[in-house]
Amino acid sequence: MILTDKMPKNPKISVIMSVYNSEKYLREAIESVLNQTFTDFEFIIVNDGSTDNSPKIIKSHNDERIRIINNEKNIGLTKSLNKALKQGKGEYIARQDADDVSLPNRFEMQVKYLESHPEVVLLGTSFYLIDETGEITKKYVVLAKPTIKDLIKENQFSHGSVMVKKEIVDKLGGYNELFRYSQDYELWLRIAECYEVRNLRQILYKLRSHNENIRFMNWKESLLYYFFTLRLARNHLDEGVLKVIKDGDIRALDLYLSKSEKIRFHKVIAGTHVQNNNMKLAREEYKKVFALDPFDIINDINIVRSYFGKDVITKSSKIYGNFMKFLRYLRNQWSK
Repeated sequence: MILTDKMPKNPKISVIMSVYNSEKYLREAIESVLNQTFTDFEFIIVNDGSTDNSPKIIKSHNDERIRIINNEKNIGLTKSLNKALKQGKGEYIARQDADDVSLPNRFEMQVKYLESHPEVVLLGTSFYLIDETGEITKKYVVLAKPTIKDLIKENQFSHGSVMVKKEIVDKLGGYNELFRYSQDYELWLRIAECYEVRNLRQILYKLRSHNENIRFMNWKESLLYYFFTLRLARNHLDEGVLKVIKDGDIRALDLYLSKSEKIRFHKVIAGTHVQNNNMKLAREEYKKVFALDPFDIINDINIVRSYFGKDVITKSSKIYGNFMKFLRYLRNQWSK
């Protein structure tokens, strides 16, 4: 670890970031933190056994707020974040991912909100989705006041955009180290059970989507961890399955998914194959859904559409979505 005497002793924020072979986007990520309009923070960067130029890029930033933790070997995101949490001295913990970008006033806006809403312990933001070149591909405006029910339906927070009170994270024991993926979602659910959580609808973060993203490369396993999170939250987990997962084999959960979970699992996988323009693999997943529920009309249509390519699926999905919005609008008008 690198420490300096000029480092703030009691910073308002501890920014934590884990880095593993992230040289391509790392400099931009680090500088987006260092260039924040709110400057009272320490920046804890965990080099998680990188074998590329990431360590050199980290050390090239001569800023007294940076603290570096070097892992001798790669231990994964969850354990690395917990190491950073233990070192943090700030009142708030701010996350930052090594391939994303924080907009300059992110910390300022989050601290301002948390200081004026002391009942809120966790605060995310809306965000842009960007590609490898930094071009904006989509805008996500998130729910301002997500409930625990909203969270169980779907994760309402972008991990890298979150700021949370450190005393609460410490009280709950940090990230659950059973999780290789979805560790953030599992923690948010535990927090939301007892405390107020919010999102700023203002866009203050850029989330990068690219093929080298670890979660992207292991999306099937990531999806199983997502179901694992929901099972834990609902206390619907067999002790035998939990033991196997504790031994490090999340694939064991695949055998215990309910029918509805299996349908969702194959639909998500199919959607990922569509985005990758692999219609053959997408069609195989749609057919697995058909075997589980042949009366799922949308899935049946997707099987047919998969023979015509990604553009047909994308465009027809937009048309269908707009049509459903129009029907909802008519229903609302008639109900008045």
